[in-house]
Amino acid sequence: MIIYPGKLLIRTIILVIFCSSALFAQEIPKEGLKSITPSEMKEHVIYLASDKMKGRNTPSPELDSCAAYIAGEFASYGLIPVAPVMQEDAPVMQEGYYQTFNMLRNRLSQPNSLIVTVNGAESSFEIRDDFVPLNATANRNITAPLVFAGYGITAPEYEYDDYGEIETKGKIVLVFTGEPQEKDSTSVFNGTRSTTYSRPQTKIENAMDHGAIGLILVRNPNKRFRRPPNSWPSLMKRSSKNNTYLNVEKRAENKIVCMQIGKNLCDFLFEQSEKTAENIHQLIDSTSTPQSFAITNSTVTMETTLEADRYPVHNVVGLWEGSDPVLKNEYIVIGAHYDHVGVRNDTVIFNGADDNASGTAGVMEVAEAFTKSPVRPKRSILFMAFAGEEKGLLGSRFYTDNPLFPIVNTAAMLNMDMISRNDTNEVAIVGAKTSSDLKEINEEANILIGMDLDYSQDGFFRQSDHYPFYSKDIPVLFYFAKPNPDLHKATDDVEKIIPEKMAAIGKLVFSTAWMIANRDQRPDFTEVK
Repeated sequence: MIIYPGKLLIRTIILVIFCSSALFAQEIPKEGLKSITPSEMKEHVIYLASDKMKGRNTPSPELDSCAAYIAGEFASYGLIPVAPVMQEDAPVMQEGYYQTFNMLRNRLSQPNSLIVTVNGAESSFEIRDDFVPLNATANRNITAPLVFAGYGITAPEYEYDDYGEIETKGKIVLVFTGEPQEKDSTSVFNGTRSTTYSRPQTKIENAMDHGAIGLILVRNPNKRFRRPPNSWPSLMKRSSKNNTYLNVEKRAENKIVCMQIGKNLCDFLFEQSEKTAENIHQLIDSTSTPQSFAITNSTVTMETTLEADRYPVHNVVGLWEGSDPVLKNEYIVIGAHYDHVGVRNDTVIFNGADDNASGTAGVMEVAEAFTKSPVRPKRSILFMAFAGEEKGLLGSRFYTDNPLFPIVNTAAMLNMDMISRNDTNEVAIVGAKTSSDLKEINEEANILIGMDLDYSQDGFFRQSDHYPFYSKDIPVLFYFAKPNPDLHKATDDVEKIIPEKMAAIGKLVFSTAWMIANRDQRPDFTEVK
């Protein structure tokens, strides 16, 4: 570990206090702590962040090579493979360490159509000029009444619900993109910073939660636009064939028909209610009050059809089973994402040494530390390396939606992302507000490690793989060495990492996880306002 000037005497005094403290009834195994070394941390980063791995893009053969490397390490430690075998030709050491999911690159097929019926009279609209299917749409034909649902947001923490006064089961909802007062620094929706409620996928999921069978998005009508945004190459005059977004494959029953529309169609739909989209948008923003209503005498028929290329990617998962016959059925997840952003123009490699080969190395070292300890913890520890974080937390979202163990049995999630830079003894702890117990445990564990804990970085709370776990009411801590000038640049290389700092953070994560695993009660959970 790093010993910084002026702190040796203080650390010695703290260590004496620590050794006599009743708070440490469960002693941290010294064998585990000693196994976490700067040299092994660096060795892992050298492999993961080498030019040969070409930036570990999701998906890519190089990402698959990194998955095999991590699975091999898990196997060498003796972690239990718990995921279903997904590839018949996988080497024996990898069987069961992969939780595989498909990434989709969609393309438009036929048919795609939108028809509005008003008092029995049909009006057909044109793809590209009037409507565009969303990448997340279902392959389905639906006909249903139309309901305007504001921004499509249900946010109890902000006392805002566009669905509060309307019935949307079996209907199609029309919603604005974004969120109320998004350019207002005093907005309850986190001021001018967007919240997750502004994401189209969040709006889709909320519509499904309220029973809607279709969703239509429209941009701010008070800003000038004509056509809906379009990312489909087949609807462009000039475009790369691979410029459509990748997303995670979902079961058909977990999708609805989704489109975005242009200004002319927006105006036509609002005309049926004798209201204007411009006035309604201004009213919601000025009052922060929902203005939802049913659009009477109108039905909408929507059909979307996509085809897709599938690319399998892997979360790498290994289990260290607990010793208590009851508590071993509760799990502490220790995770990090192992992907990065790939290569630009086939020549510039974004190696991602800090982001996040460093955190992935941390997961492997902490896993080894548990297996080197002479006794097992009471609770089980689930070690996870996530794919697709850089594409939108895809691997961690997939796991929390498709857990290998009941998600309610997850007691806590500890996440490491970018733990190797900024030459200080400081580590940012993000997510401490989700659990007073976790904050206290981490601070107690740190008496032994002696790092400076910074709680000022909660602006990054939604930006790494702990967040999908928090969204399932699981307390989380995110260990983070803070931003550096090489973030998402080709200069994030192995030469700039600080292995001693990585080892210190790894020891803190190991100690914290050990204490959580051996206490009688699970950590509390608090929803962050």
